[in-house]
Amino acid sequence: MKKIKFLIFLLALSSCNKYLGTVDPDYSPTNEVTEIFSDFEIDNDISDFEFGDIIFPKVVNPNLNIDNLEIEKIININKNSVVNFVNEKIIVSKDETIYLIDKNNQNKFEFELNLKSDEEIIRFFEFNGDIHVLTNRSRIFVIYGKNISELADFDIFINTTPIVSHKNLILVSVFGDIYDVKLADYSISKIDNFVLKSGITIKSNIFEDKTNLYYLFNTGTLLTFNKNNFDYYNNYILEDLNILTSLEGFSELIDSPFSHNENLYFLDLSGKIAVYNPISSDIIWELDINDTILSYLFSRNGYLILTTFNKILVLSNKGNIINSYSHNKESPITIFNIQEDIYLVSNEGISKLNLKDKSEDKFYKNKFTSNVEIYFQDQNIYLKDDRSLFLIK
Repeated sequence: MKKIKFLIFLLALSSCNKYLGTVDPDYSPTNEVTEIFSDFEIDNDISDFEFGDIIFPKVVNPNLNIDNLEIEKIININKNSVVNFVNEKIIVSKDETIYLIDKNNQNKFEFELNLKSDEEIIRFFEFNGDIHVLTNRSRIFVIYGKNISELADFDIFINTTPIVSHKNLILVSVFGDIYDVKLADYSISKIDNFVLKSGITIKSNIFEDKTNLYYLFNTGTLLTFNKNNFDYYNNYILEDLNILTSLEGFSELIDSPFSHNENLYFLDLSGKIAVYNPISSDIIWELDINDTILSYLFSRNGYLILTTFNKILVLSNKGNIINSYSHNKESPITIFNIQEDIYLVSNEGISKLNLKDKSEDKFYKNKFTSNVEIYFQDQNIYLKDDRSLFLIK
């Protein structure tokens, strides 16, 4: 029965004309690129520039100002722990325990859940002033005061980040089904499904432009939703990009594509970068740095800052590599910024880099694991790895 349904879906998909923007019925992508920069050796080495406010992958408060970092461990966690910040509280999961930590006085409250053997917490979110808990079995709990209770059990396996709005929760199952949960009464309805492409499930962001949300189900499956009503589009942005590109194709995206000046930025783990207009189907520019991209920052001024195993690269909004910094860290993990300063996180600690002088200004020694997530909260930065949650102040 599943095979028959799958064949019917493929036939429907092949005749589908629903696409992002206005598309002629006989539309066929052509391999035309308006501007390509594909030589990694191009490096103008412009040292005197200001990349401005960082807006992707996370917005950084431009008023954040920390001269000398202090790294303080807040709590021991594990690799599956989830962290969020709601109502001046830090919410942390560890196995079946949920911790609520007051950011001001560090008071800690504990809540215990009775989870199934294959169940784990994947998200905390706020609704109507209350903290809600979502598991990968699509069970929803709510914290009232000092109590926690179950609100819904949909028994649907989900392994990616849900889409949370002020009144809806969009769940995507591991089998490619899309569900809409109305948070007012916790009713659920199936709204669509999609064909899964091969890829690895990663913790990615959900980005948006004027009309759409871009959601990375796995490294090879990109979904697009209407940002107002969460309608799912059967469009083929990633597939069309791979038809048009002069590179070998994008199949290991490190994050959802983000939008800048109405163009989408695609970053592939292998080092391929493409700036693509989804309406006109034009590739504005593309580049292959021929090195693994570990992490990135993107500024409002259009500068793209990349981390590889041995370099920090700065690209202009035209795709030119205008600055490069060779670091000597054996295990680089990610980067973050405080105003115009770039910090490199490695297994051994945090390095403050001077891109102008090609030097390391300061090094803050601390052991980190290879999986690091960074959160910005006012004048503080929180860093989570597989063992601990840290406060950087």
